[in-house]
Amino acid sequence: MTEKEQLYYLINGVLNGSYQVKTFCTEFTRVYGLEVDYEQLSEIENAEFGDLCEMAGRFSDDEEELKIPNMFYSKEEILNKAKYVKQILEV
Repeated sequence: MTEKEQLYYLINGVLNGSYQVKTFCTEFTRVYGLEVDYEQLSEIENAEFGDLCEMAGRFSDDEEELKIPNMFYSKEEILNKAKYVKQILEV
């Protein structure tokens, strides 16, 4: 499976409940941030995956951390962004 395919697989997996959000965030940031060849992605894929990766890197399930404005993203925000990316890219 290519790195690009892994990203799509992870998005589908978190949305269908195969992955917990925390696991998804760890794996998505690892694959997109360290392994993917950005030249193999379209411009829209790079933009949307990049946004999702930034959010995933700032995921928190700690209620106190989530109270800090514009710092962390909740489970719901991550899932909503993943749904949006899936819709835009027709994953």
